[in-house]
Amino acid sequence: MFIGRGAVIVAVLGLFVIASGIALSYSSRSGAGEDSCQSGRGEQSIMGFWNRLKAGASIARMLLRLPPAHCWFMFGQLRDSKKKWHNGRLRINSFLPPYPSRAFNRWCDHALHRRRVPLSAYMAVTSRCPCRCSHCSYAHRGYDDVSSERLAAAVRQVRELGACMIGFTGGEPLLRPDLAKLIASVSDDTATLLFTTGHRLDVERAKKLADAGLTTAVVSIESTDPDEHDAIRGHRGSFAGVQRAIEACHQAGVFTSFSTIAFADRIESGQLDRIYELATAWGVGEMRVPNPVATGGIAGCSGSMLDQQQMEYLRRIHKKYNDRKRDGGPTMASIAYMESDDLFGCGAAYHHMFVDDSGEVCPCDLTPLSFGNLHERPLAEIWEEMGEYFPRPRCGCLMNEIGKRIPCNAQLPLLPSQSRSLVSAPTDDMPLPRAYQGLLTIPSKGTTCPQGKEGVCQTPAGSDEGPKDTPHLPATYPVTTSDSESLPLH
Repeated sequence: MFIGRGAVIVAVLGLFVIASGIALSYSSRSGAGEDSCQSGRGEQSIMGFWNRLKAGASIARMLLRLPPAHCWFMFGQLRDSKKKWHNGRLRINSFLPPYPSRAFNRWCDHALHRRRVPLSAYMAVTSRCPCRCSHCSYAHRGYDDVSSERLAAAVRQVRELGACMIGFTGGEPLLRPDLAKLIASVSDDTATLLFTTGHRLDVERAKKLADAGLTTAVVSIESTDPDEHDAIRGHRGSFAGVQRAIEACHQAGVFTSFSTIAFADRIESGQLDRIYELATAWGVGEMRVPNPVATGGIAGCSGSMLDQQQMEYLRRIHKKYNDRKRDGGPTMASIAYMESDDLFGCGAAYHHMFVDDSGEVCPCDLTPLSFGNLHERPLAEIWEEMGEYFPRPRCGCLMNEIGKRIPCNAQLPLLPSQSRSLVSAPTDDMPLPRAYQGLLTIPSKGTTCPQGKEGVCQTPAGSDEGPKDTPHLPATYPVTTSDSESLPLH
């Protein structure tokens, strides 16, 4: 029987990816039930080959929904992440739900149907904080704490819009006594993260958060030197609080992550490398490294932004610390690498959004532009209107373009009218980030979707209807004529 060359290529590639998927899952170094980065022996004995086989096959199935060339591209990107086993689940990084989970299935469903939905949504639950960091991204926002009922209503709207991951932030979320209740209000088809300074997080409370369904605790750290850390935080004893919080999460079975902003002085002094070493010593599962953005406490301070050489360094350390030959240590998640033009670019208001504690809806937590308040208008309506300005992923961080135009002492977020005046939708001649090239194309004039609207197609969140001859795409999402089973990972 004659088999087309393309079919042979896909078949061979499929077998290779399945085998590679198994290898990817097998390469995890973290033991089940803890964030141990010392050896893979515990994971191998507990998880067993069968679970690794299933995880590898599942990853392979997702990748094989991409066109062959793109499948190869995405496999290469997955190799640049140090995967972990934790509590019987595979962790690629904290920007993805763990596998297996209903949240992971929901994420895949959105991606396969190419919906413009907030795959991740971060929500501030308070503006109060015991620390006084000069670079706080939530500075210049002053609200009183809202009621549990009001926050729960906001969470419900975010989930109904399709979020697969909800991150609770602030301020310091641990100052809210109802935090466990808020986490529990999130269904198990949505993973939950906690962004915290670690303030007074003990084992008892960590276990309550774990029982409520907390997926990951992201604890921020400024320095490996306790005095320097406390000075930056403006809060004595803060460093000791970070260590206690990490240990409490270990005992409660919560996956842990460090987060530290890659300011230029931290790059030049080697502080980032020392923090990684500390994370390894403390058994932390991941290290997130966002680059500085001129927002919040440093709004208008363009001098805090990194130059191209420093950004390239952050991309290099992502690969350096995720090298499979490097035994032990946490997963490195450098935003400069993950959101580079060569990978996913900027997904603000496309696959991500931020809601502050008053209900103002912003493209992301570092973009202080309000497009409406979900307590005054339905979130779905606000999100649809945001699609006029954010119809597709962007190359380059939006704040690099508009940060200089936001006054240093402005009350944040800016009003919707001000926000709209600062943002322009990408034009047809602007390139897509590389991860979306070949998957998405800008609709040519006269292109119609099944609903008959030019260049506008949508598959409702939660719909089981998949792509047909012309893929169903979210409102204002660029129509593609490529393989309808493509999977834009994010």
